[in-house]
Amino acid sequence: MDNGDGTTTTSAQDFVDALAEPAVVFDRYLDVVAANRLAGAVSASLTVGTNLARFTFLNPHVEDSVAGWEAEAHRTAATFRESLEQHEADTRFRQLLGELMARSPAFASEWAAGADRAAHRGVTTFDNPLVGRLLLRWEQFRRQEDPEHVLVVWTAADHDAAAHLDALRAVLSR
Repeated sequence: MDNGDGTTTTSAQDFVDALAEPAVVFDRYLDVVAANRLAGAVSASLTVGTNLARFTFLNPHVEDSVAGWEAEAHRTAATFRESLEQHEADTRFRQLLGELMARSPAFASEWAAGADRAAHRGVTTFDNPLVGRLLLRWEQFRRQEDPEHVLVVWTAADHDAAAHLDALRAVLSR
């Protein structure tokens, strides 16, 4: 996923495109740098160019419309903190942190609380306008030689979610 100079290569996008399940790659700033179409169909947050921290904390509709938002906010803050611990705080990281602190009281509170260790697997609920509620299990993967990027893959956590993912696949195949 990393070509040696810190940039994402097309191989990351090619890889996630080849996966049948929703998948994204995000970088140390929580920017989605690769995503397959199914991930984008699951949630607008899972599209290339989206910053997951900004989406979670600065999008005015997310807190009111996402089931379990508090857990997602806690997880996102913990993931952002873990990124800081793994990489030095560069100018961009400090700017993003400052923006989140200034614009989101919820983020400032999570950050001040010193979020627990970031989870690397779990269950998330997405409310999808096309198919309804999706209960998905997810897991993060890192390549040892590329600590800058994290692959996240989701899979159905129950029969209903599997049917809803199949419905989204059918929509995308049209």
